[in-house]
Amino acid sequence: MIGGWMLILAALPGARAGYGDVDADGFPSWEDRELHLWTNAFRMDPEHFEEQVGCWDEFEPSEKTPKAPLGYDRTLNEAGRFHSQDMADNEHFAHESSDGTSFGERLSRFYDSGFIGENIAWGYPTSFDAMLGWMCSAGHRSNIMLADWSELGTGVVGVYYTQDFGGGASDTAGPVKMGVHAPKAATDAAEFRVDFVDADPPARIEVVVDGEAAAMDLVLGAPEQGLYGADVTPAPADCHRYYFRWETAKGTSGVFPEGGSYLYGEACDNPLMFEPLQDGADGGGDDGLPSDWDVDEDGDGAVDPGAVKLVGCAVAPGAGFAGGLAALAGLVLRRRRR
Repeated sequence: MIGGWMLILAALPGARAGYGDVDADGFPSWEDRELHLWTNAFRMDPEHFEEQVGCWDEFEPSEKTPKAPLGYDRTLNEAGRFHSQDMADNEHFAHESSDGTSFGERLSRFYDSGFIGENIAWGYPTSFDAMLGWMCSAGHRSNIMLADWSELGTGVVGVYYTQDFGGGASDTAGPVKMGVHAPKAATDAAEFRVDFVDADPPARIEVVVDGEAAAMDLVLGAPEQGLYGADVTPAPADCHRYYFRWETAKGTSGVFPEGGSYLYGEACDNPLMFEPLQDGADGGGDDGLPSDWDVDEDGDGAVDPGAVKLVGCAVAPGAGFAGGLAALAGLVLRRRRR
């Protein structure tokens, strides 16, 4: 279905203390971060998943080439969660909201860039399975692998998944866009993954768990644009805190999330699973950085969205999904900025 829609694009600010921090409303959740990181992993190294997707021959040449990871945008995160919650609450699967609000109008209530797109899915047991379904559907794969996107917000509620893409100015100029631990229910031992993109490979990239730093190694992609990982077994504790820190080849350094630590463990009493505290390592102070690490938070990250376009697709798996699709619905909406 193709059509032209007149949209009024309005901003709805979403405040947070720092890039990647979990705010008082619970954005982003662990589930949101996991789907975001998988999206970036598929973008950075689609060939890595060639055997798992099982439809590599259907990819366009441009869809086989690596793309930059997408930055996190809180307003897109809220938009994605809102739609997944609406679909779950009303057993409704469509880009339009259950009350009939169009995809474009809904996103315009949250996000102020006129360059937006959306993928939705339901019924998959995990975010990774949802990614495999999307990647074997031409419209969804095109969305995921579009080079023009700059930021992303995801929403996961039960088995309902939403990816909302945007082309506005990124909220960070730093090389790390998203990171997460797995599994969600880890007690002590856990896997940590974080993306990285810069002109050069990182001079250092680590995860700091309970104040102890562990070096991270390249998991997929290229050293200057790839996914880094570390498997860590900290000393037993009821609740662990962690964050990621990085240093570029040019000496710029920083942390993710910027203003605190994510939590995991069997007895964390913080419902947000986030604390505004970073345990130092290697002589670091309260900000978690050693004294020789200089945090650089400058950079406007400006992106010129150009022509306004809306692109969207939806996919749902059938019972016992094993690579096939029971239903597809897609839309493409375009309008030039005036």
